[in-house]
Amino acid sequence: MKILAIDSSSKTATVALVDEKGIIGEYSINYLRHSVILMPMIDELLKKCEVPINQITHVAVSEGPGSFTGLRIGAATAKGLAHALNIPIVGVSSLLALAYNVSEFEGLICPVIDALNENVYGMLIKGVNFEVLIDAGVYSLEEITKLISNYSDKVLFVGEGVYSYKDKLQEMIRDKALFAKDKDNMARAASIGEIAIQKIKKGEVVSYFDFKPMYIRKSAAEIRLSGEGS
Repeated sequence: MKILAIDSSSKTATVALVDEKGIIGEYSINYLRHSVILMPMIDELLKKCEVPINQITHVAVSEGPGSFTGLRIGAATAKGLAHALNIPIVGVSSLLALAYNVSEFEGLICPVIDALNENVYGMLIKGVNFEVLIDAGVYSLEEITKLISNYSDKVLFVGEGVYSYKDKLQEMIRDKALFAKDKDNMARAASIGEIAIQKIKKGEVVSYFDFKPMYIRKSAAEIRLSGEGS
């Protein structure tokens, strides 16, 4: 099997080719105009790796949470390719993929994406065995602190949310709090692809018609239009 993995859920646009032996190739660019660069990145990746597009057996894509616009761009790209190639889609949590960047850590892993106003998209995972302890959701920093207090392990925060809330989390959690290196805080399509391999083996795939991103909550625009919070 050969998997084309895509993640445009954050500032980083990233695409990768993976198979059961590992990573074949990966491109990542920190550039917000994902709609402009995503398909050229995929085309260049396939050319450099000398993999014809008809050899792709699955498309793996970040299902969220993350940027609403970014998720829609990634989903539209994945669905278009899967439709054209008549292959299945594998949706992978962007939070789970961030945790996968540091999966060898033996304590708790808390991937965080900034959800604004001192809230984060987050989840809690036990490192090494990759057991999900707390499911993905929107949490305030206080809620994250309370969840972590139920465990004695140190916690490694990973993701772009680290840049927004590192000082506050350090103050609240003190010596239990550790923070991933910059390179691990970036979204990586290779992590999406490697998790997808595990999901494919379990039969966790969907058609291009059935795939939908996981938004968790409404966008700011949708909230304004509905009158909520006014």
